[in-house]
Amino acid sequence: MCYAAPEVDFQVYTSSYAYNSENTHWEQTRTTLTYFENFTEAVFDIKFNEFIDLRIGASLLLPFTFEFPDNVRVFPIITSRIGNKDVSLRIGTLTGGHNLPATIRDPLMDMTPVVRSTNTNILIPDSTESYKYGDKMTHGYYEYGASVEWFKGGKGEVYMNWQMLHTERHRERFDVGLIHSFDFVSDIFTPYIALHYWHNGGHEYPLPAGTPAITENYVGGIGINSKWLTILYMASYNFVDRDNEGAVFGHGLYMRGTIPVKNWFEIEPLVFVSGWYLNHDHIFISVEGDPFFRMPFYAGINIKKGFQFDNGISLSFGFINGVFLTEDNEVGTRFDQTISLNFIYRIPVTKR
Repeated sequence: MCYAAPEVDFQVYTSSYAYNSENTHWEQTRTTLTYFENFTEAVFDIKFNEFIDLRIGASLLLPFTFEFPDNVRVFPIITSRIGNKDVSLRIGTLTGGHNLPATIRDPLMDMTPVVRSTNTNILIPDSTESYKYGDKMTHGYYEYGASVEWFKGGKGEVYMNWQMLHTERHRERFDVGLIHSFDFVSDIFTPYIALHYWHNGGHEYPLPAGTPAITENYVGGIGINSKWLTILYMASYNFVDRDNEGAVFGHGLYMRGTIPVKNWFEIEPLVFVSGWYLNHDHIFISVEGDPFFRMPFYAGINIKKGFQFDNGISLSFGFINGVFLTEDNEVGTRFDQTISLNFIYRIPVTKR
């Protein structure tokens, strides 16, 4: 039996970014955040044949912030993949994102690989969040689990990832997602459906008095979702404690668009209106979603500009602006700024 030599590439990916958040009523959304960080990943991509490949390497996160200790964090990377042009199975290190909208997944989670927890340890969004380094945490840019993707009849994925063990500072959690985009229908009016299940448990450490033993959250959206247009009906079902307390249902409508202004920049208007206005018992909860969409009403207009250069270099700017109403009908504002510089450098190790 004859085996062909594997093809090996070495790839370096670097992302340097600044993120600044300024908003009122921040205690109901998230801790004030200011990031200046560099994230560098170096991996070997080993392709054994047209069906099987392996990625192995490591990454460094260098935080330069006033809120966090200046600790360099190291993430191991190892991913096995088997598949063809129609389907792909990955096991090991996954990259986050999963084509989920901001109401289900906080965009900041893909930028910064840290764990989010609340100061009550309940891990549902009802109190100020804290972001902490120093613990063995994985959720964020990197996830560890398994993913099946398919590219026929649209583009879809089902995945499961596990957050590291229960500790004194955060609870064990894992989440499961199912996403399917019927992108062959239209580049703009793309039918879309997504479900996201999040489980928080852990029994190894005693919990604060009154903390539920288990929290679970089901959230999803159905409608239209593409780069240019999003119109989704969102719904959530949260079990604060599935044994002792009733579940909380919530729903709302999320709309977002992308409007190019010549080649200058893009304007992104967006609105989220919660079903709380129809019934105050209906509270939309997405454990991992952008916290501003936990408010009964949020409206924003973002301005973004991206530059794509040769050799895999890209530069982007963003101004994230919005207003929201709290459940006490107080008006809050949001003014965030982002800038990021990314590049990918790929070196063939073996000859083709």
